[in-house]
Amino acid sequence: MAPTFDIPKELQADLTLVDITDKRTNEEILDSLIQYVPVISEKNVWAYWHAGVEAMPQWCQHNVIDWVRILGSEWTVRILDTVPASPNHVLNFVSADLLPETFIKGTMNGPYTGQHSADFIRGALLYTHGGVNMDVGCILIRHLDRICWNELEDPHSPYQVAVPIMFGQTIANHFVAARRGDPFIRRWHQLFTHIWRGHNSHKGISDDPLIAFSKEIGFERASEANFTWDFKVSPLTLMEYIAQVVCWQRLCMLEDAGDGFSCSDYWQKHILYWDVQAENWGGEMTVGFDGAGQKMYDLLSLKRDIDPESEAYKKASELVWRLLTKSSMQKITHGKNLTHSVHLGTLWDENPGKDCEEGTFGELLRYGAVRFKQTRETIVRKEAIKAKVLLKKGVLEP
Repeated sequence: MAPTFDIPKELQADLTLVDITDKRTNEEILDSLIQYVPVISEKNVWAYWHAGVEAMPQWCQHNVIDWVRILGSEWTVRILDTVPASPNHVLNFVSADLLPETFIKGTMNGPYTGQHSADFIRGALLYTHGGVNMDVGCILIRHLDRICWNELEDPHSPYQVAVPIMFGQTIANHFVAARRGDPFIRRWHQLFTHIWRGHNSHKGISDDPLIAFSKEIGFERASEANFTWDFKVSPLTLMEYIAQVVCWQRLCMLEDAGDGFSCSDYWQKHILYWDVQAENWGGEMTVGFDGAGQKMYDLLSLKRDIDPESEAYKKASELVWRLLTKSSMQKITHGKNLTHSVHLGTLWDENPGKDCEEGTFGELLRYGAVRFKQTRETIVRKEAIKAKVLLKKGVLEP
């Protein structure tokens, strides 16, 4: 019999118990995600795993299964892939002419092919169909309607796009929500695919004059904003890894160049932002960015039957209940050999089942993410900051 958990008395004002209407087993939900489902609305969750949902690490499968349970029947979750003849092949949902040649021909190389493949399809899917694009590494805690979608679909709301923001014009692209046909998303995708022309890897992407400014970006601004990962790669390598984020920064500089559309104005008036640390990286904010992967792994693997007065129990309890009461999701990172320290995603890859092992705090987190609802009405927002450098140029104009 599946375990049940009570909400601590001191948190009963912050959480309520919800009834999960989807009673299918994990296996039944996973099987449903293999099937083709036509697009009939904008309430789509788009994610990508090159070899298909069945080949994903077990903890990522648990993530997307929980998405289905949390979101209910109004939302359709799809995990796209590039497996030949797959019902969820990317090209069943996106026109090939919207994607770079290196993706279509399968000629991309380097250590980040999976990440950049997901980047390629992100804008194309959102522009074509609308919805939410989310990394499979996200443990969803708050319903998408309550994170941003209710506002995006409200005809009286100015917002058409929603993203978590780090600082300045730097977004975290593991989550992007947008209405179908959004003009900013179209330009973002256009710019990103343009800079990849003639490339089979990320190396040298920053030589394109449209994003050459990224060569001047160091780690200082991130550190000042308390993003203190222990990078072992150069700033240039990181900027080329997150080139899609750099393209977003470029758009935020662009004023109306004669086509009647100002990306800078749109960024400030029609895109909803929230604090990525508070809402998506609450784990790191609780245990610290330094060595966060190992720390969270140890705490979530901890058995709950130890002495509740012990320091380890208190830290694990603090982590889980902070996430359940104050986070919209927890984005689990792999690090991709960008940092010295190991990340939680890598540790869970290497230790299947440890994300929700029976009797652990990880099991409690999984249970609460699906069955507890936060009472807070709003999330931690941030205001758009106007770019310091503004350009009256077209999207592809150097």
